[in-house]
Amino acid sequence: MTVKKTLFVIIRWIGRVFLVLFLLFFGLVIYNLIREVVDRHKYLAEYLPPGQMVEIGTHSLHLNCMGSGSPTVIFESDLDAIGSLSWFLVQQEVAKFTCTCTYDRAGIIWSEPGPRPRDGEQIADELGKLLEAAGEKGPYILVGHAMGGAYIRIFAEQNRNSVCGMVLVDAVHPEQSARLGIQRKIPSRRMRPMVNFLSSIGQPGRYKRPKPRTMPEEVYEVQQAFMPFSSITFYDETIEGEATLEQAGQVQNLGSIPLIVLSSARPSFNIEGQDPQEVWLELQEELTLLSDNSEIRKFSESGHYIQFDQPEAVIEAIRDITQRCPKKIGSP
Repeated sequence: MTVKKTLFVIIRWIGRVFLVLFLLFFGLVIYNLIREVVDRHKYLAEYLPPGQMVEIGTHSLHLNCMGSGSPTVIFESDLDAIGSLSWFLVQQEVAKFTCTCTYDRAGIIWSEPGPRPRDGEQIADELGKLLEAAGEKGPYILVGHAMGGAYIRIFAEQNRNSVCGMVLVDAVHPEQSARLGIQRKIPSRRMRPMVNFLSSIGQPGRYKRPKPRTMPEEVYEVQQAFMPFSSITFYDETIEGEATLEQAGQVQNLGSIPLIVLSSARPSFNIEGQDPQEVWLELQEELTLLSDNSEIRKFSESGHYIQFDQPEAVIEAIRDITQRCPKKIGSP
């Protein structure tokens, strides 16, 4: 066999190998796409939304209201994939003494994806449309965890006449990145098609992460089941994280509405020449400046999710704010 023929045979076999590898890869992608479609239908049937789906024009959001009375407590979750279930241990107890509403932001768990950008102003606007479409009326007590604190801060500015109190649960501070020396790796918008593709084949995978110690099993199971679906929205909200903080920072004072700031210990930060806990508490103290009628409560033994670690502390804070809010808008 000549060198030319030998080279041709080798190239042909290499081509065949690459073709087989491509077909295997293509087949694996198709298999995962089909499996993900089947899994999503399975989980939708297995984990039914506890509330109602409410149409707000461009998409529908899941809203779960329970209890009765006034004011109505509106819960907002962190920039995560837990959504309304973040308040699993809190809502039922608060519903015993007033009306409560949790919801999933667009694209999280049971809610349909919404228009971009997924920044604070868009999210606050959609929350307002959701409450209006559902016939929920103020006055509202807003409860926000972490980035949820920024979202309700913007919502409060947009709806000053409807908000009578706030509880910030380990909430973000608009300047926390710079003050804590956090170098945030903001994902590139150019990577979104890849993230969208990966979510459509079930990535990030389900049941891969260990369950946080205090997270209820019921919450963990649903969160992980819907993780691939929620991941693209989590990505979109992360991209707009700094924009959201900037928007929240423009809200400097909300008058004299009752405000309670709940702060946990945050020892994981490493700030050269400073105690990270002191800086974090300083930031949390500054959040009280949002209102002329505010206080801070510190929980050094609690992690970031105070509502899981010490739910009774969140319930008590909401009860205290409820007693200080007028029953009707405009009442003394």
